[in-house]
Amino acid sequence: MLGPLAVLLGGWLLLSGLGAVAWLTSPDAELTPALRIAAEVLVLAHGAPVEIAGQAVSIAPLGLTLLLLFLALPLASHAARQAAAHGAQADDTGELWVDGERLVAKVAGTFTLTYAAAVVILAAALGAGSWRAVVGGLVVGGVAGFWGAARGIGYAPRETWPAWLRSVPKAMGAATLTVLAGGAVVSALAVVDGWDRVTGIADALDGGTSGLILLIVLHLLYLPNVVLAGASWLLGAGLTLGDGSVVTMTITDVGLLPAIPVFGAVPPSGTAPSSYLWWLAVGVLAGAAAALVVGFARPRARFDETALVGGLSGVAAGVLIATFCSMAAGALGDDRLSHIGARMPELLVFAPTILGISGVAAGLALGLLRRRGRAEMVDQDTVDATPGEPTA
Repeated sequence: MLGPLAVLLGGWLLLSGLGAVAWLTSPDAELTPALRIAAEVLVLAHGAPVEIAGQAVSIAPLGLTLLLLFLALPLASHAARQAAAHGAQADDTGELWVDGERLVAKVAGTFTLTYAAAVVILAAALGAGSWRAVVGGLVVGGVAGFWGAARGIGYAPRETWPAWLRSVPKAMGAATLTVLAGGAVVSALAVVDGWDRVTGIADALDGGTSGLILLIVLHLLYLPNVVLAGASWLLGAGLTLGDGSVVTMTITDVGLLPAIPVFGAVPPSGTAPSSYLWWLAVGVLAGAAAALVVGFARPRARFDETALVGGLSGVAAGVLIATFCSMAAGALGDDRLSHIGARMPELLVFAPTILGISGVAAGLALGLLRRRGRAEMVDQDTVDATPGEPTA
């Protein structure tokens, strides 16, 4: 129960340190509001909307969310190992054993509920209590708790799954990582293309050295959000930067944007080159990657199984990507910038469709090629086993 509290305290101390830098370098800043903003950003990382500088903000800094998640993993693993050491029982032969499934559920459940309760209490104390704080606390605490506890005692629940299902998580991971890699490349190219605008906005803010450091940290906290926005763009759904604005492979139509350097990477309004449509190939490659993982994990599977499981993995990965992109979106104010991020429900249609169809096609092709290869091997073995004609 102390682990989740230590994670949240560590995150708040890290953010408070950054706030202290702003307080020390700015003659007009006060320490108490800086510490409060640190707590608000911590709550915001779990998806709960907060009010910062008079503006309603609900875009979660997923970089901070991931940091909290990976800080929590070793603590959950340690708790599981402690529970295993105290709860081990001896069997008839004297060997010590633990009920892995029950232990993981107990440790992870305690970790999750404690973490979520702490997040909800903190959000309520700041006047930012909402159902999103409950969901965010349960998701972050649950993922860290179950993943960390299972890893801590070496428990692998997939071993009890049906053989065809065991490869699906790895296949989903391969497809998701492929899309995220493509989103990172797209985002990096956009920043390079708009570098003059990005640096111009940063120079106009004129925050000095400390202001530049805080800007860099701010962008690092929101780096996963930027990558996920790029992923939504390359899957064809595009993104929106406020009411009525749209950025897709074919057109860019945006109005005035906040003076935040990363918005300098947004291309000018107008029609985009048709060559941008080639970025859809990243989604096709992601679905094919899922099918290849399924095929290599089940080398003797029939072509219908590789096609169906490859397609299922692609669809599931598409839904997962759409969920991540939805988590990365949010509001930056109550007016025109009430929604910034991936376009939904367009992405919820495009992502599973592209990855699912390519997963089915790649799985079918791989299964048929292997079937043909096995048939040729059988034919060759038959030829080799046939007695030769008698010679004169």
